Amino acid sequence: MSRIYGLAVIFFFILSGCVSAPDTIRDVRELRQDHAFYLTDIDGRADPLPAALQARMDEDYNAIFFSVWHQRRPFHAREERVRHDFKRYGFRPGYGENKRLHPSSWLKKLQQNAALDDYPNALIRGITTRNTNLRELPTNSPHFTSANGDSSAWPFDNLQRSSVPAGTPVYVCHVSADKAWALVETSFTYGWMPVEDFARVNEDFVKTWESGRYAVMLRDSTSILDKNGRFLVKASVGHFFPFTAAADGKIQICVAAADQNRQAVIRQGFIPAEAAAAKPLRFTPANAVRIANEMIGEPYGWGGLYGNRDCSAMTRDFFAVFGIWLPRHSEDQVKEAGAYIDLRGLSPEEKERIIMEKGVPYLSLLWRKGHVMLYIGAANGRALIFHNIWGIRTKDLQGREGRKIIGQAVITGLMPGRELADMDSSAGSLLDNIAAMNILSADVREAAAP
Repeated sequence: MSRIYGLAVIFFFILSGCVSAPDTIRDVRELRQDHAFYLTDIDGRADPLPAALQARMDEDYNAIFFSVWHQRRPFHAREERVRHDFKRYGFRPGYGENKRLHPSSWLKKLQQNAALDDYPNALIRGITTRNTNLRELPTNSPHFTSANGDSSAWPFDNLQRSSVPAGTPVYVCHVSADKAWALVETSFTYGWMPVEDFARVNEDFVKTWESGRYAVMLRDSTSILDKNGRFLVKASVGHFFPFTAAADGKIQICVAAADQNRQAVIRQGFIPAEAAAAKPLRFTPANAVRIANEMIGEPYGWGGLYGNRDCSAMTRDFFAVFGIWLPRHSEDQVKEAGAYIDLRGLSPEEKERIIMEKGVPYLSLLWRKGHVMLYIGAANGRALIFHNIWGIRTKDLQGREGRKIIGQAVITGLMPGRELADMDSSAGSLLDNIAAMNILSADVREAAAP
């Protein structure tokens, strides 16, 4: 009797959470978190992305990237969209950094400062002079859906649209009444940016910056220094700058700065030769592994907050190194480039079989609503993916939803967290919910064939 009682007590403590679970999910613990470990298992073609095709893709990348300097009116940031951003927050004031509801005056003040009655009032070209963010409203104050929670509160600030690296062309549509904020477009989205984070460009600057010769960063958090060793700006994987020269173990690049009139000027910056390469870096499995390993273990950053990446920012920066353009958002990434393969309506087994048969390691995206992943090959007969993921949905015995936090870029299978006793079965696994695959390879027609 006492033995049965003891087992019951143990079972109770397990269910109640008093027995601590491992800090990480099984896939992260047991799968080697090193892309080089799987390199010999990559069953890819000798040349999965021919040089001529990659060169054309890089030309397209540059044309899109610089397109905002050649427009004459707002393209993404149409007035009705900008006004809608304010309107939808009028119905949900949300919570601030103090975990209290924003007062109604919070949004009214932002609307008054936006001064949209004369939108657009700027229509000038610019370039970011520091790493910055695009906000849905002209404020750095956060907007959380709830005061607490792991998917509706911190770090999921609804106003964070995207991070933007230094040296990014922008089209300035509008400036706020207090002159502190500007509504700008980049080649991938739009939003409000602090005026201090960009400078105006003229035609001479544009011609110099669009030189066609660029150095792309291969290493995260690299300091760009001037000739006297003074800090200019920080750059990370996928960021690129006009190339000037290479000598003595250093690469010389152009860096945009602002003069006293907020006009862009070019300064010369220097980085270690191993931190960058001529854009685009030639795509090979070995180079793909090199770049992926630079990103592995990086903390999750919703919308690029805190200088980190979310799922789509990671894939976007990864492919930027190789001159392959991707949109900013996960759904657009899988639908607007390469060969789209619809996986909806298939069983999990059929999905994984197709992914392994047709997928090209490090050139294939997998997508479920709200999340994008990079297919990297197979091991032991199962598909492997690389993705920056917040967590696995859980539900306890009382029906309370939560997350088993992963919060970083990891290598997993297609069913991460399947061993969790409280995994939310109604939500299903990643594999259950994967809806599509996109292959950015040469033979896209063959890839898309049923």
